[in-house]
Amino acid sequence: MNEEKTLLEFETYLFGLNTNKEGILKIPTEHYELTNQRLKITKQGVLTETKSDIELFKIKDINVTQKLKDKVMDVGDIEIISADESKPKLVLKRIKNPHEVREKIRSAVIAAREAAGVTYRYDL
Repeated sequence: MNEEKTLLEFETYLFGLNTNKEGILKIPTEHYELTNQRLKITKQGVLTETKSDIELFKIKDINVTQKLKDKVMDVGDIEIISADESKPKLVLKRIKNPHEVREKIRSAVIAAREAAGVTYRYDL
């Protein structure tokens, strides 16, 4: 099996604020790490931290939504539709350069499917 490698790291864009990862009081944020096998999600609240992930080969579709003010700031929401039973629909909110991030996720998904030998059959 291939070794897991980080391809991209990104997080929720909060109007240019840098998150305080070392201090006592932390700004609530969502941090994402795209590897060649999965998308890791870390949600950091003021008092809690939640970690989850989704295997890339389970991702079926990726959509980007941008409102007018989001287009001006070049941020948007990335919606991921997957075959994951616990979270079939996942929304990555307020991502900087969403179309670029979407394409990187899409490329990683295609590579992960090929590596795992997974194919989908479409009814036309």
